[in-house]
Amino acid sequence: MKNAPPGYDCPFCAIAGTLPSPAPESAVVLVDANVFALVPTHHYAGIQGNCLVVPRRHYENVFDIPDDLGSEFFRATRRLANAMRSAFCCGGISTRQHNGPAGDQDVWHYHLHVFPRYPDDGLHAGQKLPYATAERIELAARLRAALQ
Repeated sequence: MKNAPPGYDCPFCAIAGTLPSPAPESAVVLVDANVFALVPTHHYAGIQGNCLVVPRRHYENVFDIPDDLGSEFFRATRRLANAMRSAFCCGGISTRQHNGPAGDQDVWHYHLHVFPRYPDDGLHAGQKLPYATAERIELAARLRAALQ
């Protein structure tokens, strides 16, 4: 399944190309050998501190990603979950992942959403809202501190 338009300029590949020293405005939280995590440009339902776990190499979707990256995604997700609990005092986390247009994928590079969760937070009915750059940088700093 390939859905990226010809000449697609992948934003995640651009960030991956700067690792291990990304620009602060990219809001990168975690960098491992084959994956990284960042605070994205949007949050949902006012729940701030969500992250994306992204492979450093380009794979468009779940149909392309190699099996052996699974443990690295799980490890990064677990580390983020613990950091979110520490930094944001959330009661839990949720993950979600989209593939293809019918699956609501809108960035053509595989990524896993990780959300801090709170009782009755309305995530699934919430609106997608942009972060201010300063908010993203501050949230990323809090998460990086909690990861150490």
